[in-house]
Amino acid sequence: MGETTRLEELKRRVEADPASIAFASLAEEYRRAARFDEAVEASRAGLRFHPTYVSARVTLGRSLMELGLYDQAERELHVVARSTPDNLAARRALGDLYWRQADLVHALEQLQLASGLAPGDGELTEMVRELELEVAALQPPDEMGTGVEAAAEAVVEPVPAPVAAIEALERFYRAIVRRRAAGPGVGTAEVAAAPPTHRDVEPTEQRRAS
Repeated sequence: MGETTRLEELKRRVEADPASIAFASLAEEYRRAARFDEAVEASRAGLRFHPTYVSARVTLGRSLMELGLYDQAERELHVVARSTPDNLAARRALGDLYWRQADLVHALEQLQLASGLAPGDGELTEMVRELELEVAALQPPDEMGTGVEAAAEAVVEPVPAPVAAIEALERFYRAIVRRRAAGPGVGTAEVAAAPPTHRDVEPTEQRRAS
């Protein structure tokens, strides 16, 4: 069954029974097809019947994030993180959300939690390592304390990101994209000096959980 055929079938099932749990799959198919408004609508409609359906709420959060509705996305993803702290998809999505807003400390915090839930994910481990270096580099010498942990404790409320933080974030993103393009076995440091490509222009959601 093709993606379009599957989406239409799911849509028919939900239209026939608005309380069907098929809404979660329908919303995810919309998200995968970059039909984010429809993903949000399908998620919210189904969550009225099934408010504890965790995967659907993650889909909702991710779709809101793609629409630039960061505050709403954060609220939805934190509902999942509070109810199921070991939800890998929610942690990665929160990391992506903070990363897009240049909030490096909170992005690192969420990605560290995600890495702990998926220790075998080499890409995630590499991202955490690179982001740890970026966060440490942004701390003044007299405020670094014991390292990244001290930096995390020092941030109580998110603040507008300075230009240096945004530039550091862009460097980190470009290094990750080039490492992927270079293929397996090539570290981020080995490709950091490569010239930017059209994929480096602005961040997009590079990783999507199945």
